[in-house]
Amino acid sequence: MKEIKTVGIIGFGVMGAAIGINAASSGYNVIFKELNKDLVQSMYDTWVIKALNKRVAKNKITQEDMDEIAGRIKGTPQYEDLKACDLIIEAAVENLELKIKIFGELSDICPEDTIMVSNTSTFLIEKVMEKVSNPARTAGLHYFFPANVNRLVEVIRQKKTSDDTFNAVNEFALKNKKTVISVKDFPGFAINPVFISSYMVLNSFYGDYNVASLDDISKQALGVRFGIMWVQNMSGLGTAFHAANSMYDYLNQSDVGYPKVPEQLETCFNSGSNWNLEDGSIVEDKNARQKVMDALLGTIFTISTHLVQKEIVSAADLELGIKTALAWPQGPFTMMNNMGMEKTKEMIALVCNAGLFNMPEKFKNSTPDQWAL
Repeated sequence: MKEIKTVGIIGFGVMGAAIGINAASSGYNVIFKELNKDLVQSMYDTWVIKALNKRVAKNKITQEDMDEIAGRIKGTPQYEDLKACDLIIEAAVENLELKIKIFGELSDICPEDTIMVSNTSTFLIEKVMEKVSNPARTAGLHYFFPANVNRLVEVIRQKKTSDDTFNAVNEFALKNKKTVISVKDFPGFAINPVFISSYMVLNSFYGDYNVASLDDISKQALGVRFGIMWVQNMSGLGTAFHAANSMYDYLNQSDVGYPKVPEQLETCFNSGSNWNLEDGSIVEDKNARQKVMDALLGTIFTISTHLVQKEIVSAADLELGIKTALAWPQGPFTMMNNMGMEKTKEMIALVCNAGLFNMPEKFKNSTPDQWAL
């Protein structure tokens, strides 16, 4: 298994810099690549020096710690300088053609055993890596925003990823003090298919319900402090809208199926504003609230079942991943077990009969036993 000492980062914006600081804080040397010398300097000043100074000011690290971490990070405008890296993480903007081009150039320059991974949140790793020679050394390493705070990392294994590559990337993530789950290459991987479909279905009720009510209903359904409408605002409506379109395009004609992008989300995105979380009083009627909860939970239960049935991720890893990345007190399988499989089957049938998904095999003919976790 390849030993990782020096890590390259392509793209040093918010996400790339957080990944870089995380790695440098864990003892790795980091070389980040930006477009030109001026951008290299400004990114270093903003995302390394200023960010670490804030930690010193809050007594989270000492000045000595800061100097050590900052000293491990260097920037370059040249791909050539990444030859020294054992692992290269791409964190460029979410554009498939750009990512394919980046990895094609890296493949031409770097040694044959340099491990190459993408932090893409939507594109298939196999597609992103199509121009890489020796694709056995490629994988996905999906951090969650904000990468310096959110502990989850999905290690994505495409068809050609070797055991050595997978194990090296997995060990790297663990040494970065991350909670790691193993996922096969799939649109959106494991966590995003669940979260994206949950907000798509919730958004589809807007108009019959106001935003404040939908946010509150999601809090009750999931037992969370911050509702799904609020989370969309924080992650950005642009991100939410484009991710929804991407997931629908990938899966709507598949054996899984996927909800259509709701007009309400598109309209809100086109308006350039966020969801208005204070747009009136919260609906208290229990039946009206239950209608939304059933659709929301039915959606979460259905896509989660599909992911496990297709062996994209284990039930235990998806449970852990959702609790870690989304801060839900319970994962979908614990929720199903607690609710009872008969009631769970009714909720899954509700959303499948509405055409949002295809019925998972597990629930087609009979009521299954509870999930073994």
